[in-house]
Amino acid sequence: HTNVTETGVTLAICIFATFVVSFVMLGFQLYPSLVILVSITMVITDMMGVMMILGIPLNAISLVNLIMSVGIAVEFVAHIVKSYASSPFVCPVRKAKFALVTTGPSVFSGITLTKFVGIVVLAFAKSKLFEVFYFRMFLSVIVLG
Repeated sequence: HTNVTETGVTLAICIFATFVVSFVMLGFQLYPSLVILVSITMVITDMMGVMMILGIPLNAISLVNLIMSVGIAVEFVAHIVKSYASSPFVCPVRKAKFALVTTGPSVFSGITLTKFVGIVVLAFAKSKLFEVFYFRMFLSVIVLG
């Protein structure tokens, strides 16, 4: 019970800190910062679900991986949200298209593919520690992100 409480508090602090930094970096725009906050919270919630499905226990290693997942989720979300927020268009659909066309490919190729290649190597690790806590969890973050 204490482990779960500490995990919740630690993740809440990380996600809130991410919200504050994104709020400042996006020029004090509340809506885009809230979108980042909600998106990261959804990714972390999904990660906890994946941990349950794969039978990954909650311990110090998985907690560190969850915290790192916050940072990785920021990489996926923040660039596209910033592009959306700074779009020259007024129509939300055109703003979304602009963000996905201008930033989407670089996020996909620059973040997703490079992380995926680095993580695939861990699939062949002989150590269960690397295979369970790193390969499975990081692959899940990339897929969910």
